Amino acid sequence: MAEIPVEKKSSMGWLWVLLALLILALLAWWLLDSDDDDVDYVENDAVVAAPVEPVAAAGMLAVGESVDLDNIRVTSLAGDMAFNADVNGQNMLVLFDQVPTPGDPTEGEYDINPGSVLNIEGSVRSASDPLPEGVVAEIPAGTDRYIYADSIEMVS
Repeated sequence: MAEIPVEKKSSMGWLWVLLALLILALLAWWLLDSDDDDVDYVENDAVVAAPVEPVAAAGMLAVGESVDLDNIRVTSLAGDMAFNADVNGQNMLVLFDQVPTPGDPTEGEYDINPGSVLNIEGSVRSASDPLPEGVVAEIPAGTDRYIYADSIEMVS
């Protein structure tokens, strides 16, 4: 028998598969890459801190929203259980409930005067709703919402 020499051809097919996978990966990366070139970055020195409960600016206080306000300055008295306060630059009506103390010049638990600084916890309520039980106050015309204080702490 004659021996026929058989030379094995080297297959380069794996190289073509590898090249095709590389091209597909680059194409996918290019298509799925986020376009960060259009983002404008602004540098400033402002410090932004997220509050535990979202509290908007006074003009943005929504009815039903809970408030926890610190160092609020009383601007004027509106009655025995009501006063106006500067809340983030806006004059807001604040109502509260207190038991009058007979014979006491402060008329109740709190001696609130214009210029007093308070910490207030409560909620924003609609002026068109009935007043909370125990609160005796007049809501001025044009008032659409007020703060009902559940807790008042005198700071100064």
